[in-house]
Order: sequence, then C-alpha cells, then structure tokens
Amino acid sequence: MNVIDVTGLEKHYGSRQILTQVAFAVDEKEKVGLIGRNGCGKSTLLKILVGLDDADGGCVTKKRQASVVYLAQQPELDGTLTAEQFLQRSLAQVYGRKQRYDEVCLALENADAADIDAGGAEALLHEQQQLQEWFDRHRVWNIDHRIADLCSRLGVVDMHQPIGQLSGGQRKRVALAGVLLNQPDLLLLDEPTNHLDAESIRWLEEELIRYPGAVILVTHDRYFLDRVVGRMFELDDGQFRIFAGNYSQYLELKQQQLEVDQTKQSRLSNLLRREEAWLLRGAKARTTKQKARIDRVGKLQEQKKEPQRGDLTLQFSGEQKLGGTILELDKVSLQAGDLRLIDDLSLMMRPGERLGILGPNGSGKSTLLKTVLGEVPLAGGTITVGRKTHIGYIDQQRSGLDPEVSVAEVLGAGEWVTVAGVKRHKTGYLEDFLFDHAEQRKPVSTLSGGERARLLLALLMLRGANLLILDEPTNDLDIQTLQVLEQALIDFGGCVLIVTHDRYLLDRIATSILVFDGYKQATCYAGNFSDMCRQRQLAAEADAEATSISVALVEKNVSPRPAVRLRSGLSFKEKNELQALETEIEQLEAQQQSLEKSLSQPENSSMEQLTEMGQRFSLIEQQLHQCYDRWEELELKKEGA
Repeated sequence: MNVIDVTGLEKHYGSRQILTQVAFAVDEKEKVGLIGRNGCGKSTLLKILVGLDDADGGCVTKKRQASVVYLAQQPELDGTLTAEQFLQRSLAQVYGRKQRYDEVCLALENADAADIDAGGAEALLHEQQQLQEWFDRHRVWNIDHRIADLCSRLGVVDMHQPIGQLSGGQRKRVALAGVLLNQPDLLLLDEPTNHLDAESIRWLEEELIRYPGAVILVTHDRYFLDRVVGRMFELDDGQFRIFAGNYSQYLELKQQQLEVDQTKQSRLSNLLRREEAWLLRGAKARTTKQKARIDRVGKLQEQKKEPQRGDLTLQFSGEQKLGGTILELDKVSLQAGDLRLIDDLSLMMRPGERLGILGPNGSGKSTLLKTVLGEVPLAGGTITVGRKTHIGYIDQQRSGLDPEVSVAEVLGAGEWVTVAGVKRHKTGYLEDFLFDHAEQRKPVSTLSGGERARLLLALLMLRGANLLILDEPTNDLDIQTLQVLEQALIDFGGCVLIVTHDRYLLDRIATSILVFDGYKQATCYAGNFSDMCRQRQLAAEADAEATSISVALVEKNVSPRPAVRLRSGLSFKEKNELQALETEIEQLEAQQQSLEKSLSQPENSSMEQLTEMGQRFSLIEQQLHQCYDRWEELELKKEGA
C-alpha cells in the first residue's frame, strides 16, 4: 500500500519553474533517494509533501491517518527548551498511544464475563492488538532506553543544556533524534549526515535500513544512498525522473539515458537542419500544400532541447612550488580549554599527499587544523610549516565572507582576476562556479550553504595555495559539484589536509588517513578509506586471535612459549620487486594516458582500432590494479620494519 501519492505537482518562483508535472508514489516501507543540483527544488518538494509549502498545481494524497515528519537541513528548534524537553515533546504521539493502551487494558480488566461472552469487548481486544503491533514495529515499549541509546549514538551529550546554547551540528543531532523517536509513517530527511562523524553515519545507515516506515532522503553521501535506498528520484531543471535501484544502479541507468538522449537530439538536429534549409529556399516552398511540413518544423523546434546549465569548473593551480619541508608535526598535543584532546601526535606531509582526517565529533580534528593555522595555541610539541608552503583554508562555518558585499565584490575590486597566471574577466570566472549575471549582484547574506561553498572555492583558487586545508568541504554541496571537486583535488599538484565524513570522497582522493579515536590518540594509515578499514579489520582479527590463544592456554594451565622474533622489513628479493613495480606502474600509466588520449579522438581511428584500443585500455587497467595491490602490500611491510 502506498503511504503517499503525488500527481501533476507544479511549483514556480516568478518565471522560474521549479517542479513540472511531478508524479510518483511511495510504498509504506520504501526507502527513496532524492538527488539534484543545489537550488533545483529538492527541499521545496519535501516541504510541499509535509505541508510546509504550497504547490501551484497538482495533488498530494496521503494514506488515511498517515503521519509525515520532515527534518530540515537547518532545523528551527525552540532555543529555550533543553534537549530532554524537546525529545519528550517529540514523543507526543508515542505517549498518546501508550496512554490509550493503558486505558484499553484497564477497560478489559474491568469488563465482566457477560460483556466478553456477548462480544462487547471485541472492539477493545482488536484495538489492543493493533496498539501492541504498532509498539513492536516501532520499538517503543522501553522508550526511556530508546532515548538514551539514540542520544548516545548521535553524540547528544548534555541533555539538560538549552538548545539555544548548542552548536548548529548539535542542534541537527537533537532534531534527528527527535524524528527517529517519533517514528512517522513517512520520514523526510534533508541532508541528515551533515555534522555526523563516520561511525554515526554507519549507525544511521543501519537504523534507516531497519526503519519500519517509508523514507525519502536527500543526501550527497553516495555510499549512504548505495546502502539505504532502493529507488532514486532525480530533479533536473524542473524535470522529475525515477530510476530503479540504488545510487550505483542509478549511475548506470543515467548513462544509458544520456546516450539515448544524445542520439535522439543528434537525429532531431539533423532533421531540423534539413527542414529549416527547405524553409529558407523561398516563397515557392510556402504553398498551402506544404503547410503540414511547415508545422512539422515548428514541432521539431519545440522538441529540441536547449543546452543545459554548465557544470562547475574547478582547477586548483598549486602554482607555488613546494619546498623540502611542507608540514611537520612533532609530538604535538592539542587542548580545548581544560580538555586534552591529543597527546604526542607526529606526522610529516610528503609532496602530493592528500591526508584525510576522521574521528568522533569533539576529538580534535578541527582543532588540529586551527592549530596548524596558528588560530589555536599548541599545548605541547612543535609544528613546522615550510618556508615555501602557502596555505588555503575553508572552515566548516564557511566564514571569511562579508555578508554585506555582493558575490562579485568578494573577489575584489576591478573587473579582472588572475587564475594560475592567466588574466580572466570576473563575470566569466564566476560563471564557471554557476553564478549567472543576476546572482553575481546578490549580497552574500542571501546565499545558501552550497552557494557560499562554491564562492569560497572560487576565492580559494585565486590564492594559488600549495597546501589546501579543508574542514568538512562537502557539506551543502550537491553530488555533481562533489564529483568536480574530487577530480580537482586529484589533479592538484600540491598537498591537501581534509577533515570530512564523506567516505566516497576519501576513497577517491586520499593517499593516507589519520584517525582520531576520541581517547587522545590518533593513528595514520596508508591508502584511502577502504584501505584503512581493511587494515583495522586485519588488526582486530589478529588481536582477537591472540586473545583467543591466550585464553585457551590459561584454561589448559599451559605456559606460552617465548615469542619468536620475526624478521621485519623487506627481503633483498622483495626490495628489488618493489623497485621494479614502481617502474612498471609508471610505464603502464603512461600507456594508459596515451590510449585515453586516442580514445577521446575517435575521428582519427577506425572502428577496429577503437575496439582494439578499448580492449588494451581495460587490460592495462587490470594490470595496474594488480600492481597497486602488490605495491601497497610491500610498502606496508616496509613501513612496519
């Protein structure tokens, strides 16, 4: 049964059409992902579904008595309430049902045998059964335990602190706990993973997978979409499309759709060109007999799509060359007030390194960045910033922008800017970041979170930094912008220090991961996010095996034999193999780049040659994966020496 049906939904702001004939239905247990560019209308659609905004046309029909709850990107909560009071109010529906359940049970206890025999208690018994099933399904029998568990999982620490004194991230967590406790039939979530750490996000994934009702979810977290949803909704220039499957399946279907659309538009363009040429031949062609053909040209012109708004263009220049020393931390200790966050952290950044930082909220990630920047004093140790290191920084709050100036004025006075040594007109440069002429005149105070992030990226590119320090840069960005940001960071010639909970981003860009454990310690792992997970899993399995052996020996009252010291590091043969692998990887990458260039110019090759190059490209890609895996294995062994 559908929990909600939407038919012919329309919405526009002035002359801009946000939603055009949107139609869909959501089953009562279905999990759906909603994606699209910033400003395309995703939040507007959710607000219409919950009744916080009005549509200009169409119909929204909910299942009888179905409850719908919406979690906004920036929830507006009563600042005078404590977190505990807010959560108690969020449970009004649950407490109401519990009160009714107690009343029904009491009525059944007081019913005499004659009433029961006569069937007078049948309605009460049916209502009692329905309430019991609802409590089972929504896991609210022990509601106090449920509140404590949710707050612990989401990092809501002080339940008695007024909400008005909480940070934006803490307010979002309290609001998220409230909607999850409420357990509505349809849950609408707008960027719920913002301000959550990686562990909390993994827990939320499991929570939504088990969620008994329906969920429509807006998020830029692609791994989250892959795990949770079974259908994707896409909003693009007012058009609404539905794709079966999760995010990975959506990508495949979207690519197929784009190829079909491209072929169709190419045929339409060719046909339209011929028809328009016929029309231009002169008055002889415009006979009454040919009126149908003239009408046909008009229809073809209507079908031909206008070019869509361009993608964001990003290219960090890194024009300042790095020196021998980039950034070094030696036995660094971090402190916030009286709270010690980290003890004895040492690391050294190498050229081209992209270090991702993970850890629970409050463990010291942002404090580390601010300490490197000199905004927070060191509690111990030393930090050395290279003489040739030039830092570019974006913080979580997207600060550093004057709210009173216009978008164009943020880039400075005058009409021209210099990017990587190239002089460009400011208007065209801002258009690369999807700010059209009208938007460039808007004051910064009116910008959304995603627009502020794009503007800060534009400003960062002008500074020619060779060390980028980014604190949660993915918050408020749409998936298309994230994809461009990823590639820009991969192509960047300098170093990157990035705090993010976006696992997909870390898998794409990170060369190493620094994990804060929340207990004053941090551990560095070679590779990306998935590599880090594998290394931690192997370490946990080794610890479990060692513990199991120790327990077994104790139970048998057997003294363990002295441990045999294993030789660490690489053998002579392995050292030669590692050196040969590095050479082989360079050669394979060069061949792959050459093939990629040839494949991007299909007009210069025959179909047979293109097929052969494609097969060769795939083979080299497989060989590279094998080489990378073996290289990583040997490098880890070498570092363990």
